[in-house]
Amino acid sequence: MTQKTFVFGPFQLDQQNALLRRSGERILLAPKPFGVLVHLVERAGELVTKEELLNAVWSDVHVSESSLSVTINALRTALDDNKQSPRYIETVPRRGYRFIAAVEIAHHLADPARDSGLKPQGEAADRHRGWRVGRDAALQTLQLAMQKADEGQRQVVFITGEAGIGKTTLLQMAEEHFQADGISVLRCACNEMFGAREAFLPLIEALHEHSRRTDGAGLVKSLRTRAPTWLAQVPGLLGDDERTGFQHDIFGATRERMLLEFADLMEHLSAKRTWVIILEDLHWSDFGTVDVLSRLARRDHRAAILVLATYRPNEVETGNHPIRSVHADLQIRGRCIELPLDRLSQSETEHYLTLRFNSPALAEDLCKRIFKRTNGQPLFVVSLVDHLVGAGILVESNGHWRLEQSDAAAREAMPRDLQSMITRQIEQFGPEERSLLEAASAAGAEFSALHLAGALDRPVLEIEQRCEQLARVGGVIFASGVTEWPNGAISGQYAFQHALYQEALYRRLPPARRADTHSRLGDGLEQGYGSHTREIAAALALHFEIGRRFAKAVSYLTLAAENAARRFSPQEAAAYLTRALELVPYLAKEQRTDIQLKLLRQRAWAWRAGGDFARSIADLHAIAAAAAAGGLIQDEVNALVDLSRFFLYIDPRRCLPFAEQALERCRAIGDPAFGALVQGNAANLRMMLFGWSANDAEFCREASEVIGDSSDLNMRMRRYSMEIVVELLRADYPACRRVAEKGKALLREIGDIYVFTLYTTVEAFAMLYQGEWGGLQQTVSVALSAAERNQNLQAVALCHLTLGWLYAEVEQFERAAELADIGLTPQAEANPFSFFIGRSLLVRTHLGRGDLVAARSHLVMIEERLAVQGIPMESAIVPHHLLNVFNYWLVCGELEKASQASANLHAFVAAAPDLPFLALACDAAARLCLGRDDTATARKHLSEAIKALRRVHAPFAARRVYTTIAEVFDRAGDVQRAPAWRRRANDMVALLAHSLAPDDPLRAAPFFALTTRID
Repeated sequence: MTQKTFVFGPFQLDQQNALLRRSGERILLAPKPFGVLVHLVERAGELVTKEELLNAVWSDVHVSESSLSVTINALRTALDDNKQSPRYIETVPRRGYRFIAAVEIAHHLADPARDSGLKPQGEAADRHRGWRVGRDAALQTLQLAMQKADEGQRQVVFITGEAGIGKTTLLQMAEEHFQADGISVLRCACNEMFGAREAFLPLIEALHEHSRRTDGAGLVKSLRTRAPTWLAQVPGLLGDDERTGFQHDIFGATRERMLLEFADLMEHLSAKRTWVIILEDLHWSDFGTVDVLSRLARRDHRAAILVLATYRPNEVETGNHPIRSVHADLQIRGRCIELPLDRLSQSETEHYLTLRFNSPALAEDLCKRIFKRTNGQPLFVVSLVDHLVGAGILVESNGHWRLEQSDAAAREAMPRDLQSMITRQIEQFGPEERSLLEAASAAGAEFSALHLAGALDRPVLEIEQRCEQLARVGGVIFASGVTEWPNGAISGQYAFQHALYQEALYRRLPPARRADTHSRLGDGLEQGYGSHTREIAAALALHFEIGRRFAKAVSYLTLAAENAARRFSPQEAAAYLTRALELVPYLAKEQRTDIQLKLLRQRAWAWRAGGDFARSIADLHAIAAAAAAGGLIQDEVNALVDLSRFFLYIDPRRCLPFAEQALERCRAIGDPAFGALVQGNAANLRMMLFGWSANDAEFCREASEVIGDSSDLNMRMRRYSMEIVVELLRADYPACRRVAEKGKALLREIGDIYVFTLYTTVEAFAMLYQGEWGGLQQTVSVALSAAERNQNLQAVALCHLTLGWLYAEVEQFERAAELADIGLTPQAEANPFSFFIGRSLLVRTHLGRGDLVAARSHLVMIEERLAVQGIPMESAIVPHHLLNVFNYWLVCGELEKASQASANLHAFVAAAPDLPFLALACDAAARLCLGRDDTATARKHLSEAIKALRRVHAPFAARRVYTTIAEVFDRAGDVQRAPAWRRRANDMVALLAHSLAPDDPLRAAPFFALTTRID
């Protein structure tokens, strides 16, 4: 495909691919400066007014002319142009700008390597690149690792060493080789932000940067298909119109799913070409990024992936960072290699000096002085040489260097160590430059003139000019690109040459000035980001926390926690909320209790999302205690209600005591509506755990009416929880399914995959009883797919157990037992609901297979939980359990015990308007009578069963009852009515078969073999 490029001087402007190059080397420009440059070049020689440029480039936002001035300044810097004697952009006072250079238009065929900004090997990007020495052995090690990666053997290399040892330089040397070979590089930088770490941020930023490249379309496409949870985190890749629909793809997502998707993404990308992932300064990384590295390294699939990870060993050992243990574990397993960097030798130091000064004699003389002081510490060597040059001790004249002041280069006159060297470099600047750099150190490893302007209360153009001057001098900072804020403001971006410079400058800030600087930096970011401050909530929280503006810090920590939750990192969310709670004592006294309670509740839900119920419950206890101490009864009651719900998952015995305590405390409020909600919660729990009650059903109805269509999602979920239990227990299966669908729709919005699966299970049993067996499979399969995709093991287990019940009903007992064994993991059995539903399924399958010993063993386990441990079984499972007990004793011939079980079953179901199970209870009593040869009484029980079935559509129960009736007439020798009832039973079987797709394998199950059932 032919592409058009504008050529002027040494520059090439590729509008289609949004690239600016100088002699083939890519120059980074933000979108706004690039747009202005294109507009000027297209009208070269013409005056382009300020209004035209503002309308063309800033059409989506209102900005002042100062933003245009800053943009022009950034362009002049990129083009190395001079405002006073311009070669490219001329200012027309008070009117606009004119592009004055000659412009040619060149046409070329698209070249992927060229369009991606790859540079030929050996082309110098800066003068320091030609002075690199040593590291030959390290580069050979990396080259060998790359060869193995090219062959499909994934490689992980940890590059370790002290600060300033040259880890970054080695990565740059390696990266030049990679890019020259057309290898894709994903560079992830972990920056020091005074302990603030956002989950996965280095990886997200790297994906974002790579996706903006001209060859980034393939990455975005792969993100959509392979890693939708990551696509959702990368800003700007999803429009508002598609974000809503995209939520379906990431529903129920977890941290585990993000780890799996990233590994899958990289393996998919590496199938076409080798990828290098650079993780720099992992000692500052969040724990999620370390987890990604660990997961990627432990996979066994062949993949052309090379991971280069750097960190400082001394910092991870003192800071208890997990990267060290991950590194050690991978090394033990043979899944990584370590490349520890040493200092430069004396000969390597001399070689560096020879290259820099082009004088072997001078290098030999200097090396004796410099090596003794630095011991070959690379950053110290380079900084010391820069110091000697800057101080005029080393002087260039007519292309030759000489030592001007030999005494000044004496060992005792040199800085004692690297820190002293950095301090001396900083002291060489004037007061204004030092003040600027100190403020920059509080902004971070990278900073913009925009950010500093607010902190220093100076115009952006002035600050940018001073930063440019400091960058040209070199040594401490360098220009790293352009920053553009959401409000349209723009300026140059800069970075410290090394983190040690930032650290040294930050230490110079006295406490009061440090707090003031951070406070001003926070204000500047707030103003620049406007309604987008959520995107940088963690950074704002940090600035305001150090700036001692604690109310703002708490507010942004809360937003940062929400961001972490959106990245499926509940542990990080809880960490932000813990920091916020630590700041509560510094808030105004009248705010403390209210904010503390809100933070505790938010953290309790964060712990719950991460499966840490112990900590979640501890926070709820803390809320109840604090609210009680402060006389905040409603908050205390809400905490008690939450406790009653949370204990469902770990110890149902404690649910009702908390619910009853909440009800008791609620009476002191005197609010009928609130009281109805609390009463409804207690009623809902009683019905879940102890069965039907007309009074409790009425309490639930009243509470549901109070909630209505509340905007509070948790309240609406409570409403659906009450309604779904009521409808299931009274056997209104269509209504139960409607409530389930409403609840699941809301749970998709909330993102709780486990509770979504609980609703699916209830809906599936309603479909089982209603005879919608085909729809049951589809419904559970949707939940199972989401649960597996998100690695939610509890939800996966529950789906398998639910499907197992369907297979048991169609008499495929082997498959039902397999699903029960898959679902009943130790983790699943710790959940009482999963335990009881799974063990009851196993009793059912073993009875069907005639294995009474195995059936009895599972009944004993159930009885142990019920009688000895006192853990209640949920009401929805009780009829199945009681029916299993009855069938077991009946098959064993223990008719008295079977009689007691039959009576227990009838008593439980008769208390509720559960007509299908009432019919099954009557059927059980009839089969007991047949065991005693009492056909007369059996017929009475079956008559009651028929009355119940006439009032409800339940082919599941009707088939069983009709089969027993046929057996009664068989025994009576009634050759007309026995076959008639058997045909009715077969009609129910046919109805159930009709719900299955024609090609459904279930149709081959023994249950559907009709010909064996008709005389």
